[in-house]
Amino acid sequence: MNKQKVILILLLLLPLLFVLRFYVPFLIIGLIDSSRYYTWEKVDIGSFDYNSVLTKAEKAGYEVEGSWPWPGSFSGFDPGDVPEVRESFGGAARVQDIRFNYNSYSELTVFICEEGSEARTCVAISNFSHSDPGSPLQISELPDDSWMLEKFGLLFSLDEKASENYLGALKKAAQNQTWNAEIQVNESPDFPGVYAYLMENSDYSSHGSPMGIYAYSTAGSDREEVFYKDGNRLGSVRYFIPEARIMTYDNGNRYIVELDASGDVRLDTIMPPGSSGETIPEDEYRAVFREIFKDLGLSPEAVDRFNFFASSSRIW
Repeated sequence: MNKQKVILILLLLLPLLFVLRFYVPFLIIGLIDSSRYYTWEKVDIGSFDYNSVLTKAEKAGYEVEGSWPWPGSFSGFDPGDVPEVRESFGGAARVQDIRFNYNSYSELTVFICEEGSEARTCVAISNFSHSDPGSPLQISELPDDSWMLEKFGLLFSLDEKASENYLGALKKAAQNQTWNAEIQVNESPDFPGVYAYLMENSDYSSHGSPMGIYAYSTAGSDREEVFYKDGNRLGSVRYFIPEARIMTYDNGNRYIVELDASGDVRLDTIMPPGSSGETIPEDEYRAVFREIFKDLGLSPEAVDRFNFFASSSRIW
């Protein structure tokens, strides 16, 4: 780099450094010096129509950030009318993938895959005992044909002939792919049928956060339901639970409602910078949240179930 370029860069940086030197400390102090009333844990307020709540929030003029459960807003299968799923995860939850375990190291997975601008259904067979990830799976490493034919029929409500066609395509793909075998199918999973099978054939199930990292462009959380038979995994379903933040201002204070489609809600009130030591009467900020709940179509009485904590030292 020649001397002229160095001088030019320094001339551009010096004004920026001057601004940062004199103004950033005041900005940081202002951000720290504020008070806040918040709920530490989320409260389950019961089921509600997530889509309707966000729509009402927007119509009422609130700021809305997060996931909208409309087609194209995020990938996933519609679970259909499965009461257990609706009760546990809300009506806006989507199924990200379905897994059937053949044994402790081999599984069949159904998930959304994208081809250009279109979302398709993909089926993959994995064998985690496959020693060379750079080589294709051998036919001997795939589950028994009868097991895979049963799962194809169950997943997509197919007859035997159609299941055999997909199984043949999967075996052919295994010869030309590495690590696992994957194909696209022109079907959508019959999730109510799949869920009924898992419930009927398992001893019990558990809910939790899935292992691994899944990147999505929308706000939300992953939940996994694992089904067990004789102490072993029979199968699992990974759900996407959309989340949103709804915000408004009252007398300079910011009121935030964080919620997800399963019914969990957290509340937050943030006072303006420089408000450290100032207070808001509890009945006042609860009254604002009751009005917000009313506008969202939620029960205002639910606000009484929240316990608030006070803080004057949060950077926001």
